[in-house]
Amino acid sequence: MTPCDAPLEQLLLHAEVIEHITEHMYGCLPQEACGVLIGHSRAASRTLTVTQFIPVKNTAESPLHSFHLDPVHWTRLALTEKGLVGLFHSHPHTSPEPSREDMLQLPSFGGLLQVYAIARPTVSVASGNHSLQLHTYKITRGKTHMESPAPCKVNTLAQHNAESYALAPIPFDIHEG
Repeated sequence: MTPCDAPLEQLLLHAEVIEHITEHMYGCLPQEACGVLIGHSRAASRTLTVTQFIPVKNTAESPLHSFHLDPVHWTRLALTEKGLVGLFHSHPHTSPEPSREDMLQLPSFGGLLQVYAIARPTVSVASGNHSLQLHTYKITRGKTHMESPAPCKVNTLAQHNAESYALAPIPFDIHEG
């Protein structure tokens, strides 16, 4: 069973993870911030707990409106980091919902991960504290049938099975301690 095949009903984020994401996101403004989420899942309770956030440099050509994980750092993390469960990035100027570009990039890492988190910076008017609006999604996988021209001179179509990925909102709780 691959990570995105596991049923997931509950997401727990350690409070320190939220703090680290918030600090990193505000430190990257006005550009999009990104990083990976580390944690563990419990199949019996269908719970995923995120215990660590690792920032990754955004190497996008237009980092104000898109993100691209530094390929060297991302590759190293994907090959060596135990407990890699999710991806985070920010939308500094828009709502924390998956954009068209986010959905286009999803197949490149969807099979490795279980959750996708997007945040937007918010500032508490009363206290002036930096905070965030965070939306979390579970990554789901399915098969799609794509039609493409067959490699022959006859005008026929061949069907290929391809993995497709989708994002489904999943609520999260903050775990203190």
